[in-house]
Amino acid sequence: MQWYLLKTWVGREAELIKEIRRTVPPYMYGECFVIRQERIWRKQQRSVVHVEPLFPGCVFLTCRETGQLFKRLEQIPSMAGLMAHGSLTVLPMMKEDVDFLTKISGPDHMVRLSYVTKNEQGQICNMSDPLKACQGQIERYQFKKRYAMVRHWLWGEEQAIVMGIILKEDAERKLLYENMEVSVEIPEMIG
Repeated sequence: MQWYLLKTWVGREAELIKEIRRTVPPYMYGECFVIRQERIWRKQQRSVVHVEPLFPGCVFLTCRETGQLFKRLEQIPSMAGLMAHGSLTVLPMMKEDVDFLTKISGPDHMVRLSYVTKNEQGQICNMSDPLKACQGQIERYQFKKRYAMVRHWLWGEEQAIVMGIILKEDAERKLLYENMEVSVEIPEMIG
């Protein structure tokens, strides 16, 4: 399957996906999705997990044959209007980009929290996937805000990717996840 990046206005991703699913026959494409990520917000000394788009304004579409699909998209008045006004850009993705995104988000297109441990000096001594897959590209950690900043080359430009992390103190307490308390299962880390 070939992946395509559909760039649109931030906040219009769900609308674009809904329009494609409503107007394009399912046999013309594989998936149409947004890559999401888990992040932790610290509120009143509690850890709250929420889900947000990893790349705001980006929708991903997979298909085998593009000719028919793009002709169909151009026939949809709302899509044709977006393309004509530059509000929708369709870019084919390179295999390296697809491999990286698949590695960090998996088949459900969700970048999970990475468990990070620090030594007594406050230095990182271990981390789990998906952050471990980006280990050589980590620019900085923001422990208080529970994220790591990763620099990676995607779709022809360097991207700053913010990935959520979970620390030991979060794992020792219960996290609020989508307004429900749940226990955290700590991912296994390989040395």
